[in-house]
This record gives sequence, C-alpha cells and structure tokens, in this order.
Amino acid sequence: MSTARELIHQGKNKEIWQKYCGFIDFTVDEFVETQSHLLLEQLRLLQDCELGHRLLWGLKPSSIEEFRQKVPLTTYEDYIPYLTDKREDVLPEKPILWQRTSGTTGKHAEKWAPITKRLYDEVGYYATAMLAFSSAQRRGQFVIRDHDKLLYGMAPPPYASGAMASLLDEEFPFEVMPPKAKADLMDFPERIREGYSLALTQGLDLVFAVSSILVAIGEQFSQGASTNYSSMRSRPRAIPRLAKGLVRSRLAGRPPLPRDIWNLKGVFTGGMDATIMREKVKYYWGRYPLEIYGSSEIPVIAAQTWDYKGMIFMPTMAFYEFIPEDERQRARRDKSYRPRTLLLNELEVGQVYEIVFTSLQGGAFVRYRIGDSLEVTALRNEELNINLPQLAFYGRCDNVIDIGGFTRLTEKVLWKAIENSGIGYSGWTARKEVNGSEPILHMYIELKRQNKTDEEVTIAVHQSLKEICDDWAAMEQMLGWQPLQVTLIPEGAIGKYILEQMAAGAELSTLQPPKLNASDDILRRLMGVTPVA
Repeated sequence: MSTARELIHQGKNKEIWQKYCGFIDFTVDEFVETQSHLLLEQLRLLQDCELGHRLLWGLKPSSIEEFRQKVPLTTYEDYIPYLTDKREDVLPEKPILWQRTSGTTGKHAEKWAPITKRLYDEVGYYATAMLAFSSAQRRGQFVIRDHDKLLYGMAPPPYASGAMASLLDEEFPFEVMPPKAKADLMDFPERIREGYSLALTQGLDLVFAVSSILVAIGEQFSQGASTNYSSMRSRPRAIPRLAKGLVRSRLAGRPPLPRDIWNLKGVFTGGMDATIMREKVKYYWGRYPLEIYGSSEIPVIAAQTWDYKGMIFMPTMAFYEFIPEDERQRARRDKSYRPRTLLLNELEVGQVYEIVFTSLQGGAFVRYRIGDSLEVTALRNEELNINLPQLAFYGRCDNVIDIGGFTRLTEKVLWKAIENSGIGYSGWTARKEVNGSEPILHMYIELKRQNKTDEEVTIAVHQSLKEICDDWAAMEQMLGWQPLQVTLIPEGAIGKYILEQMAAGAELSTLQPPKLNASDDILRRLMGVTPVA
C-alpha cells in the first residue's frame, strides 16, 4: 500500500485525503457500526487470553448489548498485576512497545500500556490525518511535503507522544529537529534548546509540542532571547532569518515573535491546557494549534479538524462509551451502582460525559475509565459538513488537579506539601483556575496565626512541592513556570463553614469544605464574599 510520501510524488492529493481523512465523512450511525464490528473481533481475542478472561469475568458476550450490560467497568487498578510487570503472555495480542505515563502523582509512580503493531499502524494513519487538518484551509487540501522541517517538542519514548515522531517518519521523511537518534540521548530541556537552535539556522515548517512549551518559547522571543547577537557568532546562518524577523516586528511596533521568524504550515499539540493557551500560541506562532486528545492507553482518541473548533473521535482506535453526569454522580455516592453508558449516536449537545473505552486492534483495556470528562459542543459541524458529534475536553472527573499536562496532583500530595512547608494552618482547599490565559494551582489556606502574607505562603508551599514532586520541579526548571497562587482565608472561616453545614443537616462527609475543586459558592462562603444578586 502506498505511503503518503509516494502518493504526494504521484500528485494524488485526492487519494491522500481519502486514505487518511476519509473517516470524517462517516455518519454517526456508520461510526458506531464500524466500532461495533471491530469490538466483536476484539472480544474474540479477549476470550482467549488470561487478562481478557479476568476482565470479562469469564463471560463470552455475543453482542454489543450483552457486553455493555454484563461486563464491568475497569480502572488501572484492575490491570496492575499484569501491566506493571509487562506480562506479554496474558495479553490478547503481543505488543511491539510499551508506553509509559507518569500516572497520578502520589498514587502510581508510573503506568504502562502495551501497544500492538495494528494499533501502532492506526496511530500512524491518524497522525497523517492530523498533519492534513493542521495545515489545510479547505477539505481535500494537503500541503505537507517530504523533508519539511519539524520541531518536535513532546516527551520522548516511552511516553505516548514519543512514538509519534517515529510514526510520522514512516509516512514522511521529515527532517525532525533535533534528529531522533540524537534526541533520544538528550534530556527534555536539552532537546528543546537544540531543536530551537536548528530551527533558527535551517528553517521550520511544522511544530508538534505541548502548548506550554510553545508559549514559553514565544515569551523568550518577546523578551529578546533570540536576538542576542553575541551568541550569533556560533550560528551565523541564523542571522539573515533573525534580521528579517526583526524588521517585521519593528514595523509592527512590538518585540520579535516566532511568527516573524518562521511561516509555519501547521502547529499541533496535546495536553489538557491546549484550549486555554490556544490564543497565546496563535499570537506567538501565527497559527492556532490543532488540539489532539489521547492517552498512553490509547495514543490518539480525538482531534480537531481544520476549523480548530470541536474535536471528533477516531473510529478504529477504541470502542467508546459515555457515562452521563447524573449517572457518574450516582455511582460516586453508591459504590455498588453500575452507571449506564451511552454510545456516540445517543449523546446530547451541551451535556458532559465521562469517557469509557475498550481497546481495539488487539489492545488490552476493557470498558476502561481514564477519568476524563468531555462536553458535546455540537452534534455536527455545520460549516465543514461533518456529521459527527463535536466534543471538547471538559476536565478531570476524579480528585486530581492537572496543571499544564506536566503534573497531576492528589489531595495527599498537596496536604503533604503544606505540612512540610512548616506553616501553621487550620485548613485548606485547592483547585485549578485560569489566570489570564494560563492554568494555575490556586490554594486557599487558613493560617492558625495571621502572621504571613499570601506571597510568603506561596513561596513556602511552592518550595515544598518541588521537594516532594519531581514533575512540579520540572515545570520551573524547563519552563520557568511557578503556577501556584495562595490566597489566605480569613481566620475562623472554616470553623464557621462547618457550623453552618451542621445547622443545615449536612452529612458528615460534607461538613468540611472539599479539599479539591471547591465550587465558586463554597469559596465565596470561605472568603466572606456576598454573591451578587
């Protein structure tokens, strides 16, 4: 079968689009039908392996309905005895690689997911589709060419994003900067610096990086980091490109930006804060980033198309189910309750759902709850005539705070950070907020004695977090980020809150303010702010 490169050389742009992007022409019922057919094939594989027998509870469902009614939902806890030791003998199909994720900070040090050859090949198809979407201005347009220069700013293997460079290279002979063989020997900050230096001297066509990395590079440009002429002696080939960019920026009356230096064909990115940072990325780089949603377990789940609005699902990676919010809340209150799920053709616009997926293509996961919620923004894309639901990442539905895709913080870790800081406190709550266009961890802390300022407590807790959480320390080391803000709660506020809850007849579990992700109403009560009528 011809690769994208071969089709380009043959001038067959229409065939390229149909091969890699044709799934966007499915109706929602065709999408579900395709998934159902692949799931029945997957169930036959699962029934013949030890892991599948365990996850299916020995059942042999003969229909999609029976599978959804009888097979229980799973979390990573169900896979620990098998996947942490990378036991290939228990899997439905032998993997060609194992992908790693950092897991939940303070809970699992790392999680491992097996990737089969078939699943790997499917990721390659969708990676090419995302290249098309990120660079196209209309349906059927494909402007990517072999030997285009790609700045690769994602985590290296064995993280999920690290495999993408190899997959892209199999379809296109990109000039990846830095070259993969060299990049694999570098730590992450060194790879970013080397790729940036090569892009200055050799040019740049495409960027694949975490949004926070793109914004950090843009900020360095605007602060003059790229125009230090004393450093240009070591890379004289960069001078003409920088000079041209400086002229553009001066004519615009602002500091130089990456978009002054390079005219990119496409930018694509991942991470939970891609939507939050999209305007900053466009400001610095001249293009909106194409948002990709995936995980280590299923590398590519959904992606935006060329209007950079809602994401659509990839049909052949996993079988998708969706837990409505009211069902999720009921199951959270009653641990014995099994929430019902919906399929893609049953979703409603404006509703939020927890995603559940079962691996296809010989993968390992069955009715797996990754802990993410998605919002249905539209049932179809009217402008692009795509008849599939449009979705956006809504947030984490477990008790975890994710910042910038770099660290996921549990209640236990945050509590330990406050304890280790040496600050005398009466209570606290924390949640993820957006300050301007950047995500932050906002902690609200009541001190036992009001003898410190917000800034002093922020510094103390930040330092403590760095000491117990490597991912938190890496954000400051790599990006110069310190995304923590502490606001002091008035003295006695938490005690008052508890008394009010008792007077209202609240259950014991809700007397204290929640440690994570408190509502606006709860924060107003703690801070003594009267809501506006």
